[in-house]
Amino acid sequence: MKKILLTVLISVSFMAVKAQEKAIAKVHYIFKHVNDTTQRDKHTRDEVVTYLGQQTSYYTSYSTTRMQEQTTKMLSAPDFDGNLVISRSTSGIKESFLLEPAKSQMVEVKRVASDEFLLETTYPKQDWNIADETKVIGGYTCQKATTTFAGRHYTAWFTTDIPFSFGPWKLHGLPGLILAAKDDKNEVDFEYSGFDKLAADVQVTIGTPAKAILSTKDEVEKLEKAFKANPNAYMQSKSNMRSASPGVFISSGGSATSSSSAIDPSKIKSMSIKNDDNYKPSSVTNNPLELKP
Repeated sequence: MKKILLTVLISVSFMAVKAQEKAIAKVHYIFKHVNDTTQRDKHTRDEVVTYLGQQTSYYTSYSTTRMQEQTTKMLSAPDFDGNLVISRSTSGIKESFLLEPAKSQMVEVKRVASDEFLLETTYPKQDWNIADETKVIGGYTCQKATTTFAGRHYTAWFTTDIPFSFGPWKLHGLPGLILAAKDDKNEVDFEYSGFDKLAADVQVTIGTPAKAILSTKDEVEKLEKAFKANPNAYMQSKSNMRSASPGVFISSGGSATSSSSAIDPSKIKSMSIKNDDNYKPSSVTNNPLELKP
């Protein structure tokens, strides 16, 4: 049986979220954020995904998976010469969110380099106004809804054809799955990119492992600055702090294996990662995703 284990680094010693349920489906979005208002054409972009369960959802970046797929394809090519060149057209978001509406709880997992940190966070609430207007997205009839959240006014499109009260990022609470959402300044955009119902022989479990790295927002911000200033020193100092995260496991040939284990490093002589010619995001952020109310 194919198995994919999706886990969130959470310590249940102080968090009540203990969700362990099978994900039924996943929805993909193209996330765009004008992080620098002085260079609006150089916005950041990522492919993100929300895994859907009956009671919980898990929102995270999908860029690493795409990069692994690209790497595996190149390594498997008959003419591969050992020089690996990865072309990047996205910037992976560093935050993931586990949402459990039944308990009005949300868990944030923040990534710094290869470390992940658990942060306490406020449960997001949106007061939606549902309109009569409809349009078709990806073959689904969607209805319009609007809300003001985190300093931005959003227009979302949800479909009752897919009865999950979830969506991208922290947006949720409508009587159907949110397929698209955009703020009125065109600075934050979640564009529908696909919906996959998971096959019976694929198991995705949204859960909470026993070990985690607990931290605070201030501490993580300090670690981010330290990593940017000296990545090598950071990796050395943090090597003893990493928890044994099960990670994301993807099946291969009928058995569960780590998604990175399919890559044979002995085949690689050199590796470089570069942005696509048409993707040059600004390194400056003067326009955060969440604004002050």
